Amino acid sequence: MRKDYHDSKSHYKMYKAGKNWLFAGIGVITLVSTIAMTTPNAHAAELNNDTNLSSTQKDEQKVTSATPAQQAAIDDAQKDVDQDNADITQNQKNTADEQANHDTLTDQTAGKQSDVDQAQADADKANDQVDKDKSAVDDAVPTDYQDKEDAEQQAQNNTDKTQDAVNQATTDKNQAQKDVANASDKADQAKTAKDDAAKNKTDAQDQADAAKNKVDNTNKTTKVHHDATPVKPGTYDKGNVIDSEASLPDTLLDPKDGHTNDYGYYDSSWYIYDSKNDKSQKININNLTQDQINELSQYALGLINSLREQYGLSPMIMSDNTQKMAAGDIAIRNKNGITDEHSLIGNNISQSDWNKYTFDSIAENHTGTFYAAQNMGFFFGNEDTMLAAKVSVLKILTAMAFDDVIQENGHRHSMLMNPDGIEESSDYYNDGDVTYYLGYGVQTSSGTNIFDFWRENNAAIWNDGTNDVPTNSDGHSSFASELLKHQKTGYTNNGTDTIETNPAYTNAVNDYNQALSQLTSANKAYNQANDAYNNATNNLNDAKTNLANATTKLETAKSNLNDAKTKLADAKQALADVTAQYADQLAAYNQAKATLKNDQAKAKQLNQDLANAKKALADNQSSIATSEAKIAQLQDQLKDLQAKLAKDEKNLADAKAAAENNDNSDDTNTSDDDTNTNNSEDTSDTNNNSDSNNHSDDVVPSQSDTKVLNNTVDITENTQNNNVENTAVTNNTKSSPVTQNVVYKTNNQTVTPAQVAASTFNQGQLPQTGESQQNGKMSIIGLIGLALSSLGLAKLFGRKHV
Repeated sequence: MRKDYHDSKSHYKMYKAGKNWLFAGIGVITLVSTIAMTTPNAHAAELNNDTNLSSTQKDEQKVTSATPAQQAAIDDAQKDVDQDNADITQNQKNTADEQANHDTLTDQTAGKQSDVDQAQADADKANDQVDKDKSAVDDAVPTDYQDKEDAEQQAQNNTDKTQDAVNQATTDKNQAQKDVANASDKADQAKTAKDDAAKNKTDAQDQADAAKNKVDNTNKTTKVHHDATPVKPGTYDKGNVIDSEASLPDTLLDPKDGHTNDYGYYDSSWYIYDSKNDKSQKININNLTQDQINELSQYALGLINSLREQYGLSPMIMSDNTQKMAAGDIAIRNKNGITDEHSLIGNNISQSDWNKYTFDSIAENHTGTFYAAQNMGFFFGNEDTMLAAKVSVLKILTAMAFDDVIQENGHRHSMLMNPDGIEESSDYYNDGDVTYYLGYGVQTSSGTNIFDFWRENNAAIWNDGTNDVPTNSDGHSSFASELLKHQKTGYTNNGTDTIETNPAYTNAVNDYNQALSQLTSANKAYNQANDAYNNATNNLNDAKTNLANATTKLETAKSNLNDAKTKLADAKQALADVTAQYADQLAAYNQAKATLKNDQAKAKQLNQDLANAKKALADNQSSIATSEAKIAQLQDQLKDLQAKLAKDEKNLADAKAAAENNDNSDDTNTSDDDTNTNNSEDTSDTNNNSDSNNHSDDVVPSQSDTKVLNNTVDITENTQNNNVENTAVTNNTKSSPVTQNVVYKTNNQTVTPAQVAASTFNQGQLPQTGESQQNGKMSIIGLIGLALSSLGLAKLFGRKHV
């Protein structure tokens, strides 16, 4: 897109005539610029209002050979140029507005200075009159009258001052009395609060002592009974949980789940141990103490006897000696390395060892007592509490009693000793007059539970009906009598008693802690109340001291007032005497004083008017300085905008040249010197001119000698007012007059008419008034400036497209 005219920027077209490129309007611009620079009485701060052309007046056209991308680049570059011109126009408007404001302020300066001069004259005149009036008063005053009048006035002033002192002292005393009353009330209130706090402190201490005494006399622990809740056996596949001693069964019960002959009955799950609420003793299953073995033996005895009771049989007997014989059996087993097999006399145990370790450990004569049978069961090895071990014993005996068909119920036979009518076959004597003994031990090396059974038969059926076993008075043999000593009772779950924290003790401790907290609060409240009382007492004492001081001060002020009144009466009498003496002169004296007072008032007002006029002048001068700073800022901004415009127009010219080269690439080569030869040469001339500069005045040839090119010479506004009316001379193209500020760019230097004018004319500008002084003569430096400008233009005219 090409624009010959746009806002404050002129684009001068280049035409080709033969091999020379011409610039329309350059000569006219140079001439008119020279005339403008030599015009006298130019306003130094005046800015140019350019004649802007409407969009309908601008010669705009698309570059027909541009590709879409090239056209987009041209449009974007044109937008930048348009925005730059708009910004420059706005800057010029702002500068013009501020310059007008500056001129107005400058015009006002003379008037404000005139106001100051007039106010100064009026004030001086009034001040002179006051001085004359003072002399007249001095001349008219009677002899000694002024002294008497001054003395009377001084006495009156002193009386007024002492009266004020009396009034203030009275006020202070009244306030001091109120302060004493208030301080006294507060002290009384503080005393009451302190007494109440002391009582509360004493009460809190008594309550704390009582609570402490209750704690000291309350047991920390108490025995708590927990009723037994023994569980029944579950199924073979899903047992019931035993998690405390309260839930531990003391009776062997038939699970009745159809399992009677399982090989793996030791793995049954009729009962499942859970440690959730287990508070029993911790044990080492591989190193049990004898007391722990005895506790397990009593649990086993209770279970076995509960089974016998179900069959109507008498209970088995366990004693310290039966336990001793069981321990002897385990000693023999350990000696002979027996673990998984039963103790069999004559097989893996000799009769002599058996007698030595079992019977003989009780008594040498064991006649009438025989080793009857042995049951064995195994711990699982993970029992770490007494409850866990008891559950394992429960599982073992339950399996022996109700899941032993595979063993022909031999384990149950041993526990029942096979009485008549209960078991189908019997290898044992079944006479009712038989006593059975149980010994229990744990072979820890293999985790084996050993159940040894002995029998004693004192009936006459022994030895073919002959009872030859001597008996004691209790009906038992001497050996059996030893087994009956120190009998152990079987385990019965009557619930558990636990030693727990006494709730009453806990409550007593809580009450004591609460009492201590209340005591702490009471002590704190008392301390605060005591401090408040002390402060209130101190304040009351201070108030009383202030009242005493105020009373003394009032008395002194009253005495001073009486003295002042006496002196005032004397002064008034003296003034009256002198007034009577000089009655004729007083009229003139009083008139002179009245005139002085009136003129002093006028002089005061005029002096104020003078101060106001000076301030208005100073404000005006400050506003002028502010305006000049704004104008300088706008001028600096304009320079930046002009530089940006030059750069953007260079981009626009390059974009257009790139598009027009598309047309040049279609030209055919001829021998005519006036015909464009090749676009490649044009391109080289555009991008690598022989000149050292690379500005927008570089020449790009068109398709014909007379075609208008879009390359332009950048002509931007200068901040000086160099108005040039240019008539753009074109080939078959209309031109429009444009008022421009012209800048010529050559060889990376910018020579403006303002710079030429600055070197040509001797100008003296008054920034405050806007006035300028110029002579109409051109200096040698000015001529050199024009010559340099002409050389620059001549260079432009002389460029050729090779």
